[in-house]
Amino acid sequence: MAKTRGGLAARSGAGAAGSRGQRPSRISATVPEVYQDMISEALENDHDSIDRPPKRRRTRQALESHTEDAKKEQETHNEHIDEEQESEEEVFEDVLPPAAQTVYNSDSGSDWDDDAFEDIGLYSDPFQPGLGGADGDERDEDQHLDLTLNKSKEVPQKTPRKKGRTFTKEDRATHLMIHKMHLLCLTRYLERRNEWCNDAEVQRILRPLLSAKDRQWFKTNPEWTQFRRTGSIKKGLDNAANIWLTNFKVTARGMRRAYWDEDVSDFVLPPDADRVLDKSDFKRAAMNMEGSRDTGAQLYCALLRGAGLDVRLVCSLQLLPINASSSKTRPPPQGVSTARPVTPTTPTSDGEAMNIGSPTSPFATRATGAPFSARRRLGHPNAADYHIPDTAPPRRLPPPKPKQRRIVESPYPVFWVEVLDEAHQKWMPVDFVTATVNKPSVFEPPAVDAENTMTYVFSFEEDGAVRDVTRRYTKWYSAKVRKTRVESTEGGSKWLRRALKFYSRGWKTDLDQIEDIELQTIEGREPMPTSIADFKGHPRYVLERDLRRNEVLIDPHEIGKVAAGRDASSAGGKGKKLESVFRRTDVKTVRSADGWYRLGREVKVGEQPMKSRAARKATNNDDEPGDVALYTEDQTELYEAPPVVNGRVPKNVYGNLDVYVQSMVPKGGVHLPYPDAARAARLLGISYSDAVTGFEFRGRQGTAVVKGVVIASEYQEAVEAVIQGFKDDEWHAKEERRTLAALRMWKRFMVGLRIKERVDAYEIEGEEKEKVDEYIQDDDEGMQSEEYDMDEAGGFFPEDDGGGFVPE
Repeated sequence: MAKTRGGLAARSGAGAAGSRGQRPSRISATVPEVYQDMISEALENDHDSIDRPPKRRRTRQALESHTEDAKKEQETHNEHIDEEQESEEEVFEDVLPPAAQTVYNSDSGSDWDDDAFEDIGLYSDPFQPGLGGADGDERDEDQHLDLTLNKSKEVPQKTPRKKGRTFTKEDRATHLMIHKMHLLCLTRYLERRNEWCNDAEVQRILRPLLSAKDRQWFKTNPEWTQFRRTGSIKKGLDNAANIWLTNFKVTARGMRRAYWDEDVSDFVLPPDADRVLDKSDFKRAAMNMEGSRDTGAQLYCALLRGAGLDVRLVCSLQLLPINASSSKTRPPPQGVSTARPVTPTTPTSDGEAMNIGSPTSPFATRATGAPFSARRRLGHPNAADYHIPDTAPPRRLPPPKPKQRRIVESPYPVFWVEVLDEAHQKWMPVDFVTATVNKPSVFEPPAVDAENTMTYVFSFEEDGAVRDVTRRYTKWYSAKVRKTRVESTEGGSKWLRRALKFYSRGWKTDLDQIEDIELQTIEGREPMPTSIADFKGHPRYVLERDLRRNEVLIDPHEIGKVAAGRDASSAGGKGKKLESVFRRTDVKTVRSADGWYRLGREVKVGEQPMKSRAARKATNNDDEPGDVALYTEDQTELYEAPPVVNGRVPKNVYGNLDVYVQSMVPKGGVHLPYPDAARAARLLGISYSDAVTGFEFRGRQGTAVVKGVVIASEYQEAVEAVIQGFKDDEWHAKEERRTLAALRMWKRFMVGLRIKERVDAYEIEGEEKEKVDEYIQDDDEGMQSEEYDMDEAGGFFPEDDGGGFVPE
């Protein structure tokens, strides 16, 4: 801007004064109609600014110093002010210090004048105070609004660390139950996909992919050597993998790692999720040769089975973890982006109709988002260059082609296949994603992989039999993987065997036995853990620090050492502290004498305790708790109760007999766990003793649980016969109560009918008596005559006697 704003103001004022007399003729001749309205609006209030004195402007040096102070006080506006604009702005002498800014309100009925308009920068925001958009010096003193802007120091606040949620015993039980349900559901899903791979139509669709020459590699001669037969199959698998990679296109995301999330209300299925839900979708994917990597592996299994190979479908189940840790939450979806909605941030103005803020407008400036009024457009130097464009609609560009979403998946597969090598009687893993054959060590993803984890690896054969082959693909099965499986919980191994028994064929073939030996060998070759945490709960190795309260090392033999931090006593404090590693077989379980007694064993005489622990605090404060001696099973023997002599059953000091296990029943006696056994023994008058089978703890009080009695074995048949008689009597009594209840209801029903009959027989004045059909009357008379003829058959008395049953 070469010209100053004072020059613009003088020129505008002169032009306005000289054109008042002949404004209609001169304007209409040279200015478009839209500018006529703008000039008329601008010149209506010119008389308000004629009598005002001119203002003095400050020097450039004073202006720059004031601008620097204003920048320090107003941090929210300093990004929108340009240095060139600041040098050309007009600032007046009555500007207050930058520490506080006072704006005086003008007359309520007056509008902005020309001099006030000159105080507004072209690139400033008129709605922001302190940036050249307010004429505060021309306000009256009687009405004012004080605005004080003070700079406050922003103190960085530390974000409080979010504490992890503590899970109760019930929460952990719920997580374990959901983990088991998830395992059963995914196993059933895998079996269903295995059945689809056996579909003849799917195999027929995929058969043309392999030529006759490619299939020839899979036909081996039994007379060939093992090496040649195996090499032929591997060559054919390499060719099949290359053909599959060339023809199959990955267009969806397959199974991924599962996470716990407390709030699933905002969960949305990704748009690129696998849509193969039934067999028709599976066939369609085979025809189109596209889908997720999981679908591709399943179709690849169908292709090899159609070629005559013995192929398994293998899957690494992506289950929810047993322990829901607060750090393992659902990560945000990757590869999917959504556009943010654009919301207007500035109010509408007169200039919005002309689209001043558009890049194609002649009034477009660097601050395209600021609104321009008609008065401001009039003072713009390029305002006269504006021409109203034609009203022809703009040419619409063709819609852009949607970009193909990038499928973000783990580089490690979830589904793959295993092909039988008949020459060596071994299963070879084959994956077309990584293009590997017989390399099981490359299938396990790292622990930091957020999309894939390897916990359970199940393989389904063509006949539907399932095998757990996790140990073949994991390096640290015993040290790491086993802790995340259901076997790490109490009774988990038994539960998993029962769950997989549903998919087993019922017997083991020779190939299954060979595979069991192979998996056991792999587990036995697993090296010793290098981390201290991996020793806890390890089935083969143990550290002394990880022993429980009821465990002790017996004749330990050190088999190695592991680094457990730095040793401060070493030279320079840089040495490593080593701890001894022992075998799990050297660990023995110890219990107190009372604990072994409840298992039917007693401590041998003269045995010394292997370990001692502090006793629990006694309920009586006067009694100081002492140490409890602990013994191993080798220091105990079976407990033998006193025998039954002459039909007399022995009793303890409490008048009963402890029968925690079956071996604690005395010789010559028998335990009858029936509720009525004690009553039957009292009825027969024989000797018996209540059997205490355990204790039930409620709070801190223990109550003995009595279940049945112990009697002499010669009275067993008699007592059981009496107990059966009790059951028969109870059944008859129950039937009698049911009969009486039924008769009571029938009596109430009949009494109600008789009452209704009497009420209907009453004659009411003004109402005609209803006529009763003759056959109904005859039926009633016949029923009354039959009641008198009944002999000990039950019935009702005549009405004169009041009703009731006939006595026997």
